[in-house]
Amino acid sequence: MKYVDLSLVSQRTELRYPPTPPPECEAGKSCVGGGIGGASIGDGGADRRDPHALGVYLLRVSPTDIDPVQPFEAEFRVLNTGLAPIEVPTSPHLSDLQPNDESAPFSYLSLALVVQVEGPQRESPSVGFVQLYGTTDHEGTTLVLKPGEWIRVRGKVTLQNWPELASTRVRGDFWLRLNTFQPHPGGGFTKIENLYPNATPTPWIDIRLLLVASPKQAKQ
Repeated sequence: MKYVDLSLVSQRTELRYPPTPPPECEAGKSCVGGGIGGASIGDGGADRRDPHALGVYLLRVSPTDIDPVQPFEAEFRVLNTGLAPIEVPTSPHLSDLQPNDESAPFSYLSLALVVQVEGPQRESPSVGFVQLYGTTDHEGTTLVLKPGEWIRVRGKVTLQNWPELASTRVRGDFWLRLNTFQPHPGGGFTKIENLYPNATPTPWIDIRLLLVASPKQAKQ
């Protein structure tokens, strides 16, 4: 249904908000001011009776000998494996979806296409991902996939964490979310609701990690 190439795109994801108000200072006391930001995530789980389902197939990674601290290319196929149509975002640019009024809240869909690494999990999962965004207020930024329809996405991924293994496997996964950004002077707050269409398991691809080190060691 659509091909999205993120590999050569510089994604615009910063959101605007009203300027920070001047600090309030009292004689002999410290000044109080500045903006803050934050987010909350509503959690849950899939329902096997839900007719909505997605399968994110990792078609290839290049190279297959991966230096975990360097970006590599990944190509995904996002397939509606369910029994009902499902809406997915298709735009690289979150910033373009924000209303002209920087003080107005707005909602948008986000789809993270995940490279999941097999292996022992530490504090953080071994993943890398790219994201797409969309809203019905901006034509062409979302697409309704009927059962059996799919889109293809290519992008550059950097692993956030990795197992201390040389030979391992990767496969595709996803996070589909409904987000509401609420700007306020000096910052903003994002309410994130995880959406849980059933996830269809997809095949693994064999890879080799060239740098067998923990993330902490890599930063030293």
